[in-house]
Amino acid sequence: MPSHSYKVNDPVQTMSYRRSGGPAAPGHRENGGHQNGGGAPPPPSSWKNSYVPAYSNGKSNGQPLEPLAVQPKTDVTQTQERGQWASKWEFIFSCIGLSVGIGNVWRFPYLAYENGGGAFLIPYVIILFLVGKPMYLMETAIGQYSQLGPVSMWKMAPVMKGVGAAMVVMSVIVAIYYNVIMAYTLFFTFASFQSGAAPWSECHDWFADDNCFVRNSSFPACKYLVLQNITNFTAGVTCHTKTELASEQYFKNYVLRVTDVGLETPGVIGDINWQLALCLLLSWIIVFLCLMKGVKSSGKVVYVTATLPYIFLIAILAYGCTLPGAIEGVKFFFIPEWEKLKDINVWQKAAEQMFFSLSVSWGGIIMFGSYNKFNNKVHIDAMLITSLDFITSIIASVAVFSIMGSMAQSAGVKVDQVVKSGQGLAFIAFPEAIGAVPGWQIWSVLFFIMLFTLGLDTEFALLETVTTAVYDAFPSTRKSKALVTLIASSSCFLMGLPCVSQAGPYILHLMDNFGGLGVMVIAVFELVGIMWVYGVRRFADNLQFMVGFRPSIFWKVCWAFVSPVMLASIFAYSMYEYKPPTYGDYEFPEWAIYVGWGLVGVSLVQIPLWALCTMLYYLCRWRPKQAFQPLPSWGPGDREARSRLLALQHQMHQRDRLRGLDNHAMELERV
Repeated sequence: MPSHSYKVNDPVQTMSYRRSGGPAAPGHRENGGHQNGGGAPPPPSSWKNSYVPAYSNGKSNGQPLEPLAVQPKTDVTQTQERGQWASKWEFIFSCIGLSVGIGNVWRFPYLAYENGGGAFLIPYVIILFLVGKPMYLMETAIGQYSQLGPVSMWKMAPVMKGVGAAMVVMSVIVAIYYNVIMAYTLFFTFASFQSGAAPWSECHDWFADDNCFVRNSSFPACKYLVLQNITNFTAGVTCHTKTELASEQYFKNYVLRVTDVGLETPGVIGDINWQLALCLLLSWIIVFLCLMKGVKSSGKVVYVTATLPYIFLIAILAYGCTLPGAIEGVKFFFIPEWEKLKDINVWQKAAEQMFFSLSVSWGGIIMFGSYNKFNNKVHIDAMLITSLDFITSIIASVAVFSIMGSMAQSAGVKVDQVVKSGQGLAFIAFPEAIGAVPGWQIWSVLFFIMLFTLGLDTEFALLETVTTAVYDAFPSTRKSKALVTLIASSSCFLMGLPCVSQAGPYILHLMDNFGGLGVMVIAVFELVGIMWVYGVRRFADNLQFMVGFRPSIFWKVCWAFVSPVMLASIFAYSMYEYKPPTYGDYEFPEWAIYVGWGLVGVSLVQIPLWALCTMLYYLCRWRPKQAFQPLPSWGPGDREARSRLLALQHQMHQRDRLRGLDNHAMELERV
């Protein structure tokens, strides 16, 4: 028999083989006949009928393709050029670091605080199981199968390439303001290197006003005495009427230096807080140094950054639960206000937090999966990481709300009236607790370094999503990873400077609020592109070929129906009930709202724009259907998997020929 040589980077044809008395392809069901009804197998271009992409160079020269074991040539492969995790644990820790990030300690508690505590927890759990876990598995699997970033992976369905571009744009927006939060942690870290009491534990003249007070059992708040049914008191003598703790005023008046002017005048953002700007610069320098060599450098860092935070979180949880009044805060978190469940905004915020917490639909999960080994049991990793993420959010929230309960008791108010929520909640509650601990300096330094390392992993993924898109689009840039990372880091630093101005907290809140809206729309289109344009059955076949795991009906129904319908419904109804965002009691002016929608638009416009360009491209070539079909270069990104799949399809092709499936005369004889 003649032999043929196939390179691993040969063009791809999508092919289908139907079982007829002989062995079937893995995961393929017997249908008892041919799909096109004429006895002939479907042509290679019939992508809807193909169960898994196959690699073939089509050079049969009139000879039948043989069932041979293909030995790929030893040329330099794409995997070697892109880089790969040195071990399975680097992948797991990187995903844990990405999903279990500063958002679990910073964003989850403040959203729960704003949206009724337990009333926020219920929709979050529902959305986590019906949307979060299925999407996490989908993204890690598709990245691992293709070994491509969030833009290049859309070779599976070219018309949907704009979804990947939207992910990259959204990752840039979030990377800009997310590092500002990390700069806050560095600010508190440096502020902890001083003797005496913690600067936020007393009402100093250089940041406090007349409304500042320090928790003191011998001089409580008058409201607290009223709650205890004590009426025999004299305001200003036996109790005080002040309402803001020293830790809150320290963060608001000294760290942020925020003004009440807000964003009333377009372009006027006040002075830059240069102390905070230097912290932001240092944070970007650290990110650059960790990413300048790609996953080869970031993979080593995550061993520390993904594990260290748990030690401090558990320690703070144990301390917070011993504080007086802590139980009231914990009750607020776990016992829901049932009326709040009727508020669509609570469901919207729960969905947004799921995306922020698990980091799905940002592109980072796909990117991390693309650097993984092809046969890694990704379905097990996905379930482990998503469960750990939820547990971490609960631990962090209980720690925060136990401290909030104690603060509420001291201030004589309800838990939901302690502070003016917002992104600074964690930077008020935690310092308040740490400042009262003997030897607070060491605990404060360790805690805020922990927060920084939590954010560092997520920042890695956000920036690497952008750089990976550049590397995949322009492979020659892989030789200059340090330069590409430097340009990306420098640009994001400069664009983040307005967030450390006097109006910075308002800008940051605006970016965070509208970023959550945009990612829900991206997720819907991502699910439609993979599960409807590419096909849920084909994706399931790819997953089985890769790791031997065949998704059950639960996963398929969630991917194809439940997840997109739930997300689209939440988004549509939230738009119907839309209310402009506020920052505490501050209402944003109309122009600021338009800017927020502009940020969403810059990302979402990529989806129809790329779809239109793709359709026009293939219409001009008289091949409009190709816009909805996998490209010839689509398939497993691993060279050994390519060889295995090619050999399998040769065998299927040869068996069908031996049984006369390609011979119409023999097929007629059966009839």
